[in-house]
Amino acid sequence: MIRGADLEYPRTILFGKGDRIYASDTESGDIFVFDLNGTIQTSFSLPNTTFPYLAGWKSDSLIVFDPETHRFHFVVNRTSVDSIVAEKVPPKSLQYVLANEDKLYLKAVTRDTTHFLWTLDRTGNPIQESVLYGSSWEHAGFLRNFDDQLVSLSGFYPWVLIWADDLLDGPDTLRWRGFDSPMLRRTYAFDQGQGRGAPLIASSAATAGEYWFVLNQRAGWLRVDVYDRSGMLQHILIEADPSYIKNFYPIDLAVKLNPDGTYQLAVALVAPEPSIRVYLWTPPIKT
Repeated sequence: MIRGADLEYPRTILFGKGDRIYASDTESGDIFVFDLNGTIQTSFSLPNTTFPYLAGWKSDSLIVFDPETHRFHFVVNRTSVDSIVAEKVPPKSLQYVLANEDKLYLKAVTRDTTHFLWTLDRTGNPIQESVLYGSSWEHAGFLRNFDDQLVSLSGFYPWVLIWADDLLDGPDTLRWRGFDSPMLRRTYAFDQGQGRGAPLIASSAATAGEYWFVLNQRAGWLRVDVYDRSGMLQHILIEADPSYIKNFYPIDLAVKLNPDGTYQLAVALVAPEPSIRVYLWTPPIKT
């Protein structure tokens, strides 16, 4: 199921209540709501928000972040009922956010070798801080939840960082064991000081049920790698009857576990055309 009309540059995607799919468009500044057939139900925009990023849910509030103003909006019935501004965000940094029932998180990836991850209070002030060191390529990626743990994705390396509880305790590293990509050679060359940047190998990942779902970035067609909780590759999902498309760019992924044990996947694509694709996956029966 594919939907392309009205979208210009989808950036983030979430499942909502009532089998709805929410997608933000950073070209138009709109937020679109789809059903599982890929049909647009409604769309809306928020005041003074040019680049909406979907951060998550807090009860019935959709949390939307604008990296230009560092503002979190609490949205109910397509209206911002409250907002806060995150403090201390470095200028010109890449910003990634996550919201859940209890907390707001913000990661700022700078041009330097020092990056920041914060837990924010209800006024936007940091109450916990973790300093991340290394190349910006190591830390550029979405934030996710994993069994009430905070996860920092890397779009350019086959691993994630996981904080078990307190940011001050430091993260553990979960590696995607079995991850394969023709671009890993370029990643290795970049680590050896060759080339001007690491290639994007995994633009997004999401958790649902007992699995991690990782967008394995490659030209041609959609591929989603499915890992268990220890990071071991279990399944490789490729759309039925794929046709090779050189200019193919999925950018975000959302997954939900259905009551019958199947999984719903929603993928936001920038190319070959801005679109949302929805898939149903039935895991093989374990023997």
